[in-house]
Amino acid sequence: MNDSAALQKLMAHIEIGDQLKRYCYFFDSNDVNGLRTLFTKDAEVDYGPEVPLLVGLDTIINSISKGLAGTFIATSHHLSNLIIELDNEENAHSSSYVYAWHSYYSKPEIGYLWGQYSHTFRKDAGIWKISTLKLRAVATQNFHREIMHPVERKKS
Repeated sequence: MNDSAALQKLMAHIEIGDQLKRYCYFFDSNDVNGLRTLFTKDAEVDYGPEVPLLVGLDTIINSISKGLAGTFIATSHHLSNLIIELDNEENAHSSSYVYAWHSYYSKPEIGYLWGQYSHTFRKDAGIWKISTLKLRAVATQNFHREIMHPVERKKS
């Protein structure tokens, strides 16, 4: 790999990692306009079997904004163990761990989620944007959903 390709790869990793951090920050800040900047127009979000697949930027933002306005008093998402793979200069995919804390309007208990995000990214006008997001869970406690996609594990 030459220096130019190595620099491009490094910059892609930084930019994609920053977009994932922005997702958590904008979600926790209740910043729907900020969230809108992170997704491609044809993005798909899969929050789990109990939620219909969200297809298209407007559908995604409308769904998230309803949850932020009517379900959560506050949230705190913590991202770690980020792995980013570049498929080519315009496409990438990633996996990361998420720990999420949720305070609800409808109940006094705090909801917890331990899981993983899987994303694909596509460059849009030179900016890495989320084209797919899938949430998987290892465990939940007092969470607002009963059924989640499981984290994939290899069988021994």
